[in-house]
Amino acid sequence: MRYPVVLHNIEHAGFGAIAPDLPHCHCHAETLDDTLQKMAETMFQRLEDLRLAGQPMPRPQAVDTLRENPAFAGGIWAIIDVASA
Repeated sequence: MRYPVVLHNIEHAGFGAIAPDLPHCHCHAETLDDTLQKMAETMFQRLEDLRLAGQPMPRPQAVDTLRENPAFAGGIWAIIDVASA
């Protein structure tokens, strides 16, 4: 599935990323590339945890809908395609 991710540049600390549709799915790394890679791995693990727990996979929302949330203001949006095992 393709999930939207919002990234924020954290002054002097790299980047933080959140997958709004996947509860408790966030990460941090020093570079944008490292953050995207780490986020893809974190999302894969979160989806795998949900699958093993017998829980449904959350449906991704549209980025336009998520942008309306003030908590994501100023963020950089990306889409990460994650295949659950």
